[in-house]
Amino acid sequence: MRPKLSVIVPCYNCRNTVERTLDSLAAQTLKDLELIVINDGSTDDTLQVLEKYREKHPELNFRLLTKENEGIAAARTFGMEQVTGEYIGFLDSDDYTEPGMFAEMTEKADSENLDVVVSDFIWENSKGSRIQKEGPYGTGCDMMVNLFAVLWNKIYRTDFIRTLDFTFPYGNRYEDACYLYCMTPYVKRIGFMNKPYVHYVQQEKSITHTNNSQVKNMIAVFRIILDYYRSHGFLEEYRDALEYVHIRFFLGNSFLRSARIADSKDRRETIMLGWNLLNSEFPQWKKNPYLRSAGGMKNRYFRMVSGWNIMLFAWVFRHFLPDNL
Repeated sequence: MRPKLSVIVPCYNCRNTVERTLDSLAAQTLKDLELIVINDGSTDDTLQVLEKYREKHPELNFRLLTKENEGIAAARTFGMEQVTGEYIGFLDSDDYTEPGMFAEMTEKADSENLDVVVSDFIWENSKGSRIQKEGPYGTGCDMMVNLFAVLWNKIYRTDFIRTLDFTFPYGNRYEDACYLYCMTPYVKRIGFMNKPYVHYVQQEKSITHTNNSQVKNMIAVFRIILDYYRSHGFLEEYRDALEYVHIRFFLGNSFLRSARIADSKDRRETIMLGWNLLNSEFPQWKKNPYLRSAGGMKNRYFRMVSGWNIMLFAWVFRHFLPDNL
């Protein structure tokens, strides 16, 4: 019988955190759960930890797969090829979930015949925690503009996912953003849980939060997104929304990470790559309707940025802007 949901857990050198992740999945009130746990060529004893956990929990539908290390995008793609559940979820190996997450989200998906279900989540680090709300928003451009581009606070109908003609960008970070933005034009039915389930644990040395030249991957990822929209005839319909997303990434969260790159030459080069992409693809971006109509400090800041002050903002962010918590 087909499992209700398959959850994909990529694992790379996570021996100190993955047991908590798996404990949270073992505690799910949804018992009809397929765990697809991928050892992505770990060089520590992560594999041994996973093997012991599987032996300790024979009641779980625990599929442990090992592959050579190719990065999280390739691991997620590999995991999706193994899915047998009606729905797909994702969880990273340093995060953990509340027990009711998948039961409550699949119940909503079933009752409303949804392609995607979205929940709130909890930012968590050594300084404390706070709830991050996502939605509600509509489909199409509304989804693109308001989407929080992470995979793991959402579930996806497997049959819907298998109609899509793209996958995660091999070898790049920000694969969540690439996948979700390319998915956006196809989502017809989306629902929201007004409740946080996932504890998003920010590790200072994790891949996502390392401030180095790898943030240049954002350039490659956004070129993939733009090329996809052009080749599939979505560009004109989504131009304003895509433009605003570029503003938000290249002057917002990616810009903050770029501003914290230690090497000054590399820092400037990375910041200017994003700035130049934004201006070459969207030279009139300051007239963007979302930017001009939206309030808030971030949008006022976006409207202030120019070629002469961008490095000044980078200096301010590097020295004075706090982390998420």
